[in-house]
Formats: sequence, structure tokens, C-alpha cells
Amino acid sequence: MYFIENQEGLIGKEVAYVWVNQFCEQTTIITKDKGVFMVCQEVGWDDGDIETRVFYAHEAKEVLYALRRELHKEGIIDESEWEEYEKELKKKHEAEKERFRKEQEEIERKQYKELRAKFENKAEPIKD
Repeated sequence: MYFIENQEGLIGKEVAYVWVNQFCEQTTIITKDKGVFMVCQEVGWDDGDIETRVFYAHEAKEVLYALRRELHKEGIIDESEWEEYEKELKKKHEAEKERFRKEQEEIERKQYKELRAKFENKAEPIKD
């Protein structure tokens, strides 16, 4: 399972499932290769100003989570694919945390060296 974040991502894909309801906010399209595309129409200040907005992955995941039982029952996306997506997401998150931690350590190391050099150079012996 993966999320498609632009209309071009649907080109050449076969549609396996579409969820559109008269009263729902979004339209959900799921492709046979388990790609999820979710859009909604937003009305601006002027009634004629209607804009189609593609959901980001974290937004689409929230909406899709409510549909997961139905999708599993229909054979579109099963629980193992959902778990695999969650594991991959967690792995990416952990890698991002590690990268951020290393960047912070490097910044702190530079600050330490600068402060150390500053205070070592200004240190003068105390005269009684």
C-alpha cells in the first residue's frame, strides 16, 4: 500500500476500488497495485471558486483507516498490507529521528568547540 500524491500518479493505473458518497468530503480511488489517491473539492469565498485538493499521505491515512474493514472484506487492502505500511512508516520515522539526532550532535559539538576556544583564550591567571 502506498499513497499517490498527484493526479499524474494515476496515469496508466487500473482502478480496483472507488469510494464516492453524496455526503462525503472526499473521493477515494484505490488502484490494483494498492495505490491510494484521495481528493476533495473545496469551495472558496465565491461559490464559483471550487478547487480540487489532493490529500497528503497522513490525511488520507486517517480517512482510509475508517474504511479498512470494508477494504479487507472486499479484498482490496488486507490487514497485512496495512501492517506492512505501518512498519515502513515507522522505519522512515526512526531514520529521520536518527538523522536529526546526528545533526543536533554536530551542532552542539561545534558550539562546544566555539565556546571552549572563546573561554580558553580569555582565561587569565587570577592575581592576588
